[in-house]
Amino acid sequence: MKKMLLGSVGLSALLASCGTGTAPDGSGSGRVSEVRTEYRTQNGRFVSCDNFNNATATTQVSVYFNVRGNVQTVDVGLRGLTTSAYDSNYNAQVTGQQLAAVGNGSYRLTFTANPADGFLPQSIVVNPVRAKVKIVEASGRAGNNLNSGFYAALSVNTGTATYNFNSRNVSTVDTYTSCTLISTTNEDV
Repeated sequence: MKKMLLGSVGLSALLASCGTGTAPDGSGSGRVSEVRTEYRTQNGRFVSCDNFNNATATTQVSVYFNVRGNVQTVDVGLRGLTTSAYDSNYNAQVTGQQLAAVGNGSYRLTFTANPADGFLPQSIVVNPVRAKVKIVEASGRAGNNLNSGFYAALSVNTGTATYNFNSRNVSTVDTYTSCTLISTTNEDV
């Protein structure tokens, strides 16, 4: 039994690194499909900005994911690309009823992240009015040059088990010290 449990834990960790996760008791599974922000470069990459048009910026983030099975709560947090540590300031918990369904077991969780330290938000505000995506010119990678940015990490409680998955190998967001508006789209985050 111990070997089977260790195998399940190892498999869950492996799946979570691929953007998917499964509850150990089979009561649910999930995967991240995309992380979007309100800022996108001309080459189509979503980014976050410490400053937007020479003013301190917040970044609205939407995490798109699929789940099967029961969902009591979902914890979402952002982890820095240079560290996997969480901080209680940038974690939020929502109930299954607070998730925005986008069809066929797919959901969107939208929140506003306030900047600090150049690559992680200081706090998260869940379910703001969705912003329109802005095309920007981004400059000055924040933090540790090529490692500045974040990915979304989710933990789903099914009522009988908890499982984790993240966007680390699916969709990450680079952070820049400065962004300048080029145009605004009609597309929601």
